Parts: sequence; C-alpha cells; structure tokens
Amino acid sequence: MNQNEFNSLIDSLVDSVKDYNLDDSFDHYNAIVEICGNCNYSFEYYRSWQLVNFVRFEHFNAEGGLGLFYEVEMEVKHNGHNTDDISLDDYMLTFAYNILKVATLKKYNEQESEVMA
Repeated sequence: MNQNEFNSLIDSLVDSVKDYNLDDSFDHYNAIVEICGNCNYSFEYYRSWQLVNFVRFEHFNAEGGLGLFYEVEMEVKHNGHNTDDISLDDYMLTFAYNILKVATLKKYNEQESEVMA
C-alpha cells in the first residue's frame, strides 16, 4: 500500500456514505461504522496487515501533532479491547477496522465542514 492507494480507499469509503439514507436514527457515524466493517481491509488478514503496516510507518506522527496510528491506538485502548485470548491476526483486523473508521470520519467531517463554510 502507498499513500495514493490509502487516499483512494478513504475517499471511496467517504463517497459510500452518500449511498445511505441518513436521518436521526441512522447518521453518518452509523453509516461509516457499517461501511468500514464491510470493507475487505477490516476482515482479510493479508489486507489488514498491509493497511496497519502502512499507517504505522507513514502516519505515526503528523507534523505538529499526533498521527493517525496514535489516534487509532488510543481508540482501541479506549474501547477496552481485550487481548487475552486473541491472535495477532485478529488484533490487526481490529486495528485495520479502526484505522478505516477514524480516517473516514476525519475525511467526512472535513468535507462536511467545507460544504458548510
């Protein structure tokens, strides 16, 4: 995976939100959670490892702040992810899903802010 592939993946996930009938009972957050959960990077070991590896080394620290990988680490820790009886492959699936979710939410919110401005 490279930066262009990553950007394209996140852009396509954000575009998928438009296919949902959003309302008070099913908002953009719910749509993004569902979309990211159905993305093959969040349930195929090989792809999840590629995604996590890329983000770990390319997005660990951002200029002037914490990077996407750090945000995802905090998200996984905050959600109380139990690692007692989980394989490393399954842990990568969790990280991959959260990478997709966090990056898609950020991009969606950025686009919505631009529309509102």
